Amino acid sequence: MLKRLLPKQENFFNLFEAAASKLSLTASEFSNLLKNLDNQQHYVDLIARHEKEADDIAHVAFELMHKSFITPFDRYDIHALTSALDDVIDLINRIAQRFPFYALHAVPVEMIRLSELSASATRHLKDAVSLLHSLKNSQIIFDHCKEIDRVESEGHTIVLAGEKKLFMEEHDFKQFFKLKEIYSNCKQVINRCQDTGNIIKGIILEYS
Repeated sequence: MLKRLLPKQENFFNLFEAAASKLSLTASEFSNLLKNLDNQQHYVDLIARHEKEADDIAHVAFELMHKSFITPFDRYDIHALTSALDDVIDLINRIAQRFPFYALHAVPVEMIRLSELSASATRHLKDAVSLLHSLKNSQIIFDHCKEIDRVESEGHTIVLAGEKKLFMEEHDFKQFFKLKEIYSNCKQVINRCQDTGNIIKGIILEYS
């Protein structure tokens, strides 16, 4: 009887997967935004909608955690992973909101490449999270986290190249600081994906 009343542990994994999928979709739409600035408001609104839905997923996960007697792993780890996934989406949404605010109608190719790397990092996160339900998948999960590390390294190189180009070629003071801020935040998206990957690795190491 008691077993039927307890929330199923699979529910947590379903929520993790839903959050990671929402993150991957949001990052892809952000990359689309940078490639379609003539239609930027469409993507800005879409990203804002994804961010709201991700908040709802996180809320359900936190509620389930507090109601559950049994959890698949430590509550601290559940909270950390749920918060980390949601925080990355929040950051992408904040960056996207800057575009109509700053009236940006063109961005450097390096920034577009950075958005593609962000989307790649989130896809690896999504794939890693989808395998968390079984420790038999540990090596594949580690491989995805390793790819996120590689993406972070490439992103660092691209940011340096893009910012150097910005310093040398951008003479409009306001435009310089707009683009400099967005470069920094785009790189932060990848950094936070790496941080989330490290949380996942920590969970695997703790329970394997």
